[in-house]
Amino acid sequence: MTGPSGEVPTETWIEAARLAPWGRPPQFRPPHADQAAELARVYARVDEALRPVASSCRACGQCCRFGPATPVLFASTLELAYLVAITGIPPPERRVVPGPPHAPWQCPYQEGDRCVAREARTLGCRTYFCDSAARIHGERVYAEAVGEIRRIAARRKCGWWYGPARFYFANLGNRGG
Repeated sequence: MTGPSGEVPTETWIEAARLAPWGRPPQFRPPHADQAAELARVYARVDEALRPVASSCRACGQCCRFGPATPVLFASTLELAYLVAITGIPPPERRVVPGPPHAPWQCPYQEGDRCVAREARTLGCRTYFCDSAARIHGERVYAEAVGEIRRIAARRKCGWWYGPARFYFANLGNRGG
């Protein structure tokens, strides 16, 4: 079933995500203070570990625009709930973008080339760099930190969902956020 321009209606592709390896995104719930504090400490360690390559970021916003030839932004429930709790729920027209995980979309927290959620951005946003040498360093940091985040989720019993961020944002619109 497609819309007038060939897109799959949001409800249909979000429901189809239930069949994907990551399943349907959970409903937004702000993280408890202890969960948020632990995640903030992980982010601080990540930022410190990336300090040697941080200057390679050109702040061009290219990493916030996704498409078939770019990586898919994956994130966990805890990261996305933290982002939304701190930065707010993006307006519907910015968060609901129909299509499969590799369809073109732009982060709902990007305004022009500027990230308006910089302090609360997800691990993937913190560790991805356009520069290939910096990207390799970022991938190493990511691999360790995502394990830490998963352990926080298990220890704090906040559930674990890890999937395309676009599905989480679109789900905010389908469940009333």
